[in-house]
Amino acid sequence: MPIQVTCPSCQTTLKTADSSAGKRAKCPKCGGIIEIPAAPPAPADDEYALEAEHNPLAGFSDEELSNGPATPAASDRKPCPACGEMIVRDAVKCRFCGEVFDPVLKKQEQKARQATGEGADMTTGDWVVAILCSGIGCIAGIIWMIQGKPKGKKMLLVSLAVQGFWLIIQVLAAIGGAGR
Repeated sequence: MPIQVTCPSCQTTLKTADSSAGKRAKCPKCGGIIEIPAAPPAPADDEYALEAEHNPLAGFSDEELSNGPATPAASDRKPCPACGEMIVRDAVKCRFCGEVFDPVLKKQEQKARQATGEGADMTTGDWVVAILCSGIGCIAGIIWMIQGKPKGKKMLLVSLAVQGFWLIIQVLAAIGGAGR
């Protein structure tokens, strides 16, 4: 017995086979996502039951049926402001670069990152840059601070401390050399 569904986007009524129950499909008319419900219970043997008439839009092809979400139509997409990839128009987070657009969700992610200490510890490479290339370490620390990464402040302070250490060594060497 075919399942009758209505597209939530264009309100077109469609019919599909029982085997499509519980799946998602694209509407052949507008491309909207349709959730196909479970098949209704079969009616008792009713000699007066009418056969559904054939409609060319009635069934979904195998390509239209999927177990996962269907891709939205091109008109339902916009470029991500951060990376430029095409994303769903009402997306709250870019699936490509991870940029969050919803201010409430953005604050929640920042709090979670701070609570777990994610990004607070400097890697070995960060330490090497901060000590051996302290000028670059200062720049990286400032950039990370602007981005809101907790390790930015630590990187800046370590790099400045190394700069200060080498300045003291240079001053002591200049004083020692002038005394001779």
